[in-house]
Amino acid sequence: MSVSPTTASRLEPGTTLPREGSVLPGRRVSEVRSGASKSLSRKSLPPRDARRIELRSSADIDGMARAGALAAEALRAARAACVVGTTTGDIERVVRTAILAGGGEPLFLGYRGNAGARPAFPASACISVNEELVHGVPGARVIRDGDVVAIDVGVRLDGWCADSAITVCVGDVGAECRAMVACAEAMLARAISLVRPGVRWSTIAREIERIAELAGFAIAVDFVGHGIGRELHEPPQVPCSVDRNFLERGDFTLRPGMVLAIEPMVVLARQERGTSGERAGELVSPACTLAADGWTVVVDSGAPSCHVEHTVVVTRDGARILTVASTDARVRETSDGGYRRAG
Repeated sequence: MSVSPTTASRLEPGTTLPREGSVLPGRRVSEVRSGASKSLSRKSLPPRDARRIELRSSADIDGMARAGALAAEALRAARAACVVGTTTGDIERVVRTAILAGGGEPLFLGYRGNAGARPAFPASACISVNEELVHGVPGARVIRDGDVVAIDVGVRLDGWCADSAITVCVGDVGAECRAMVACAEAMLARAISLVRPGVRWSTIAREIERIAELAGFAIAVDFVGHGIGRELHEPPQVPCSVDRNFLERGDFTLRPGMVLAIEPMVVLARQERGTSGERAGELVSPACTLAADGWTVVVDSGAPSCHVEHTVVVTRDGARILTVASTDARVRETSDGGYRRAG
């Protein structure tokens, strides 16, 4: 479950990061990002040395792996339930049942973050269909042939959190949409393969940004991954692209014991770059609007989108994926080839 860099910029060091909570229903996310609200200035990010990034012990990591395995099981059940004719509400009930059956707590249910004016999130999973980029509220929407469905699940088990997302292509999905999902999955796999102590996150973000750029898709740069542990959202911010603000105030060096939720969000659109001001030359998110439910972020153009995510810990020699069923989740480097947009 992502966080918006603009929202996070208001927080004091050590507070829990909310999701996209400072954009009013019906308001474009890009309006806030561009500085329509002075309190959300990108320049107000706390200094790098003011943020405390927790380093988890082996026992902590084992606890998070148990939570991650339960999240993976919930997503496995959700994938099986994501078929033509079901509703997003039906899928959410499958997720909730799986989490409760495993002794866990649905981490998203009732979540507010630090945005007290918004409604509590009413479900156990974010389910976002086609033009819904992220944080979709499940309900009566019927899944149809050709839909692209992102399912984002959070679990708390024995006090530890895990966060993971998949995108399901339902039935006869077009080649461009399938390539978009494959691109996001390649970005995630490549990012994880590059994780090791001593690497700057910006180095990884630049490489996965290039995967989307070469494939001809747009990254939703207004939303980023995050640290995770006892709380859903903890420092640091974990973007899938790089801008000057992140390089100056947010970049960090990977160390053993850091636990990160890495989550590319990709849109079936050409990536745009800023042409003037402080964003000149930098990636710009496709325009999005927050729906009336206070949570669902919708791509203004109606273009399809996707979202994938894993919770990953930095080990002494690489990375371990915590949101998988297997206890052996060390990763090998994977190719990023073959995921290009048609035309």
